[in-house]
Amino acid sequence: MFLGLRELVYSKLRYILVTGIMVLIMLLSLILSGLANGLAYDNASSVADNGVPYYVLSKDAQDKLSRSQFPESKLADVKKDANVKDAAVLGQSMQTLKRESDDKKFSVALFGIQPDSFLAPKISDGANIQVTKPDEIVVDSSLKSDGIKIGDVLMDDILNRELTVVGFTENQKYSHAPVVYINIATWQEINPVLYHQKIPQTSTIAIKTDTPDKGVTLSDKDLTTIDHKEFLNQIPGYSAEQMTLNMMIFFLIIIGGFILTAFFYVMTLQKTTQFGILKALGTKTSYLVKSIITQVVIISIISILISVSVTLLLPSIMPAAMPFRLSPMTIALYSGLFFLVALFGALLSLRRIAKVDALDAIRGGDE
Repeated sequence: MFLGLRELVYSKLRYILVTGIMVLIMLLSLILSGLANGLAYDNASSVADNGVPYYVLSKDAQDKLSRSQFPESKLADVKKDANVKDAAVLGQSMQTLKRESDDKKFSVALFGIQPDSFLAPKISDGANIQVTKPDEIVVDSSLKSDGIKIGDVLMDDILNRELTVVGFTENQKYSHAPVVYINIATWQEINPVLYHQKIPQTSTIAIKTDTPDKGVTLSDKDLTTIDHKEFLNQIPGYSAEQMTLNMMIFFLIIIGGFILTAFFYVMTLQKTTQFGILKALGTKTSYLVKSIITQVVIISIISILISVSVTLLLPSIMPAAMPFRLSPMTIALYSGLFFLVALFGALLSLRRIAKVDALDAIRGGDE
């Protein structure tokens, strides 16, 4: 350990460069992971943490919410099915609303709900929608940056139905669009797909179960259920975004591992003569191995601390429009993985140390 520390101090420029490379590799991994998680949350924050384990879709929708449509009256039958603790209708559509005062348009995701159901949003400012007031809406707080405020009147772009903003809710996005909560009856009236439907329709029914680990079997054979993960994956672009970014992170870690292995191996080759002299003086191979591992551990810990510190500062300087989300568990996971990769890369060069012959090393031999 003493030998490893002395060499770090003596050859500090070399090890500063190695530490810099390690910091850049880990920093890029953490940034990509933060962007991947941020995009995922921005795409599905309205349903990601709502505690709903199952959703009902029409059987012909092929597990796609955008294709699902069935009578709202089926809610009563679903509530009677086994393992159903509670259920609530949810009508969803992507539409355009315009502000009455200046005709500015907003692309939003409409969520038609029953105001007294468990799908009602948590209010951060203002009031919630009510059954008795069908023309009131609650919107995601991201619309504040576009100048939307409580009391503003938004109209759908086809029927010009006037909808008054009465409250804001936090972190409610669907397919990267801000969610607007509205009475299910009003949603049915302004949804262009339902104009000619005489029977009130819904897109899905959210189910809460008595036993979370047990599925739901529906008595209505025209309906089917998907679980929470499947519901997230059916959101347009959700799976593609995650697969692309996760693949980039995976290859970055693999490439980083090869780079670190090459660095440590070349540094070991450069010190072959020194190792030979030390062996000739009676130094044990195990002592040399400990010195290398000590260096790797110290460099890795310093690199991890610097990378994590810079990553935690990034959200404060990043644009608000750039989604970035990184949990402590994710940071710990990547820190541990990075440490193991660096340690594994160093271990591959230890075989070279064990093979060093004192006489050959002093003569300048490579074998």
